[in-house]
Amino acid sequence: MEENVTLKEGLEQFYKKYDRRLSHNKINIPIEVKSFFKSHDIAHVLFGCDITLYGEGSVKIWTIFGTTLGFWDHIKAYKKSNAYELAQNFSPKHVVLNLFKFLFSIPLLIIRAKRMNRLWPWSDFDHYLDKPISEIRKEFNIKILN
Repeated sequence: MEENVTLKEGLEQFYKKYDRRLSHNKINIPIEVKSFFKSHDIAHVLFGCDITLYGEGSVKIWTIFGTTLGFWDHIKAYKKSNAYELAQNFSPKHVVLNLFKFLFSIPLLIIRAKRMNRLWPWSDFDHYLDKPISEIRKEFNIKILN
């Protein structure tokens, strides 16, 4: 992603790149679930996570430790939105290749989330949409894993 891409542009690029694999963009899902997934997708963009098993695991760690959603609300929201279905999209080979990478990165992800200047506002991010992602990361002290 380019250095001066706004959060809105980053989200559009994310949707374009992963459109066929994002089942939560369907029309017939409740607004509350769509809202949850928009925040989740914003987190993917902001924290630099793809939609591999490694990326999904990483965005969960960032969400729990680096956003205002927190652990229990995260668990409740995932249950409500039936997000656990996503795990069925990963082949056994994909799981093996990504699981250990993710497990070894958990401590570093937690440390980086804890070093943020403040928590990312899970659902109150609209005023950041037109701001470059690089500036947001600087403002919150977000150091993504590459």
